[in-house]
Amino acid sequence: MSRPDRPGGPASGEPAQVHLVGVGPGPVDLLTVRASRLIAMSGTCLYAHGLVPREAMSLMPPTARVVDGSGLSDTRALDEIRTALERGDRVACLFAGTPDQHDEASQLTEALDTAGVSWEVVPGIPHPGFPTALGASRADAAGDHTRAARPAGGAAASGLPVGGPGLILVLGGTGEARDLAELLVTAGLEVVTALAGKVARPRLPRGEVRIGEFGGAEGLAHWLRENSVSAVIDATDPFAEQISVDALHAAAATAVPLLRLERPGWSETGGHEWIHVPDVQGAVAVVRERFRRPMLTVGKLGASSFADDTRGSYLIRCSEPPPGPLPDRYLLVLDRGPFGVESERTLMSRHRIDVLVTRNSGGRASAAKLEAARALRIPVVMVDRPRSTTTTADAPPAPETVHRIEDAARWLVERFGSR
Repeated sequence: MSRPDRPGGPASGEPAQVHLVGVGPGPVDLLTVRASRLIAMSGTCLYAHGLVPREAMSLMPPTARVVDGSGLSDTRALDEIRTALERGDRVACLFAGTPDQHDEASQLTEALDTAGVSWEVVPGIPHPGFPTALGASRADAAGDHTRAARPAGGAAASGLPVGGPGLILVLGGTGEARDLAELLVTAGLEVVTALAGKVARPRLPRGEVRIGEFGGAEGLAHWLRENSVSAVIDATDPFAEQISVDALHAAAATAVPLLRLERPGWSETGGHEWIHVPDVQGAVAVVRERFRRPMLTVGKLGASSFADDTRGSYLIRCSEPPPGPLPDRYLLVLDRGPFGVESERTLMSRHRIDVLVTRNSGGRASAAKLEAARALRIPVVMVDRPRSTTTTADAPPAPETVHRIEDAARWLVERFGSR
């Protein structure tokens, strides 16, 4: 479906460098084999948030650079593509339905032709009634306009700075990070969310996504300088301690403002029986001594710490298969919350659980298991949050910490103003 009359198209004899891929009306099993393969092979992927189904996004490799193209001008989209090609990436631009349904596809191929970049169109099943995809709402894209018109309730409603302070890096992987990215992108701010890449199919936030390690504090500091980052918001899991330490040192080295957005931990209330331990190894010792039918919700890496227990019969629940060894007797449940109290009670009762082992990650999304344990009078071995490891004399001071997304937005306003 390329146009041979255009010099940049595949008819010129060179392999296509950019693939405009139709992802159909929604269900991933309606993608063509070629579309699925190109998405799975992509190094950089541009998509329109809210229009391209997340099922299609889940096919991307975990190391892919993911760019929300819903507010990009043709010039900015072309810059992203050129940068990707310079890195040697295969580029996939995803369109709901089929690319032929969208004016943006034609505009993009015009820009690619002008730049001498080869391309091809990979059709999908048409989606009746679907609006524009890549670069949606880009009326007035000429001139200085590089973003879509901001919806009502965006920056004006949030009080966030219109026009933005520059690039904001969100260290993500949590629901709070996704919600924060949604708020900031809706406000028209330039946001990159960084994911560690340890989850094969992460829940992608809105906006641009970077997947992979930075290379410690030094690598992160280099990235902050290279990308002229104006602020860093660390919204990682409370137990992802190393990236928080790296962020603290990188922010200090570059003088970039740093905020910690951390959900409050759970508190023990009446009717709960909690056994506090400082780490997973402490939980292992308690379980071996006192219990025989534990339920583990300590993540895929934490489960392997119990591998040497030959007496217990374990129920292990995590979102992905644990990479290491496991106890002699176990049932592995691969599932991702949130879960309801009744379903948690049923699960614990059915497997005759005598102790719940979990980390104090906090949040309402996973609190149902605690209520279920309380109702069933099942004790909880609670792994407390790690203490800061940056207590040396030469360590930077701890960053300001907030517990609500609204407070993170207020922090940005206090530093960069609002108009």
